[in-house]
Amino acid sequence: MKKLDAKAIARWIKAHIWGPTGSVIIHILIVLALLKLVTGTSSNKAPEIEVMMMEPDAVDLEEFEQELEKLEELPEMVDAVTPPEVSLTEQPPDVQASDFAAPQPNVDFAALDVQQDFQSPLVMQGLFAGRSSGGRASSLREYGGQWGQYTEAAVLRALEWLKNRQNPDGSWKGRLDPDTVGYTGLAILTFLAHGETTASEKYGATVEKGIRYLMGRQEENGAFFKKFDGSGPVYAQAIATYALSEAYGLTRIPALKPVMDKAVKVLLDGQQAKGGWDYSYAKGARRDTSVTGWHVQALKAAYIAGAETPGIHEAMEKALMDLRSVQDPETGTFGYTSQTDRKSPKSLGMTGVAVLCMQLMGYSSDSAARKGSDVLSSATCDWNDPMNSPFYAWYYITQSRFHRGGAGWSEWNNKVAPTLVRNQDPKGFWPDSKADNVVGERGGAESDPQTIYRTTLAALTLQVYYRLLPTYKAVAIEPSTPATKEDIAVEIL
Repeated sequence: MKKLDAKAIARWIKAHIWGPTGSVIIHILIVLALLKLVTGTSSNKAPEIEVMMMEPDAVDLEEFEQELEKLEELPEMVDAVTPPEVSLTEQPPDVQASDFAAPQPNVDFAALDVQQDFQSPLVMQGLFAGRSSGGRASSLREYGGQWGQYTEAAVLRALEWLKNRQNPDGSWKGRLDPDTVGYTGLAILTFLAHGETTASEKYGATVEKGIRYLMGRQEENGAFFKKFDGSGPVYAQAIATYALSEAYGLTRIPALKPVMDKAVKVLLDGQQAKGGWDYSYAKGARRDTSVTGWHVQALKAAYIAGAETPGIHEAMEKALMDLRSVQDPETGTFGYTSQTDRKSPKSLGMTGVAVLCMQLMGYSSDSAARKGSDVLSSATCDWNDPMNSPFYAWYYITQSRFHRGGAGWSEWNNKVAPTLVRNQDPKGFWPDSKADNVVGERGGAESDPQTIYRTTLAALTLQVYYRLLPTYKAVAIEPSTPATKEDIAVEIL
């Protein structure tokens, strides 16, 4: 029997066993390490959600109601910032205490057959990001200064008053038919500005009825009137389009999309070759800064909401050229119908209109916008000695100065906020001021239809802190889509 050679055995094992086996073991360890690395990285990546929204081809009121009933209830949304409690009885300094109890509703809701248990998608992004309860609280602290808590209480009183003034058909009635459409649009905008949609627990039925009314008024061609005669229908068309565009942008209810698109087409068809708009959608030499202002706001809201009517962007660019054409290059003031009327009593209000439109279209830094904004530093906010059409002028001046920001905004906010808060009626509406030649703002009685006009403009003015984020902020101005990284969209079939 041969004696075993230990060294020979070791050499044989190393040559025939350890080499292949060791190689396998090493490769296994490398694969396990790579798997662990990949698994660890994947666990830190947020899940991606890709959802598609499908739009119907046609729409009517019955379809709108069916869609509302089908929408599934969304999970409860938790705000990152807890909003402060707002007291409806708390008064700002130097104001006598009053009883702010809201009047009892005078609308028979039981007879309206309104669905109470639906929810709709709520899209709070981009320029609309401040409209959640947390967003409102944060914006009031950041931009409202010492007046934020008081302005919010005034807004809540106004919302209650507007809710109780709504007619059974969903409208807010004016003296004339165009007034009713326009006032309804302004009221809807006021609720939407506060983040109140068809899904809101307290004001959902109010908003839904208002939207139903406007949808029911629309003709097949998108107009809310069979004939555009004079100024009223033109203003009302723009304001109603504005309201429905914001409603679609905030809720994504599919039935609103074609309604918005058709309404926008009427605005585009009514634009003049040089970019402005006029009464009766006339295409003559006259153009109107005030009419143009509402049309630009409506087109911007539709653009942000994702309207697919061709020509929106081009129309806004043309409107910019039109507004520039009526600015006095020396003073920076914008005229009402032309450069020659730049010194009229309406000049400050019209300058506010033009500057806000330029800011919303992305031209805040344009020399014309900045020069016009400088003009607004001379604006006053005196209830007993107001400028011409003060509610209208303050609505535009407040927004334009807010979007400019800086010390000028703080100075103006310390004027307009206390003026409106202190002169609100305890029931929630605003009486008329002492101004002469106040178009559309006369009539101090609560029952006067023009009180709706004043109250909506005043409330929208006090909602400036959170209604749209200031344009100097880095926010997206592209049309809203449901498939961005930050948003979770719900597929609606």
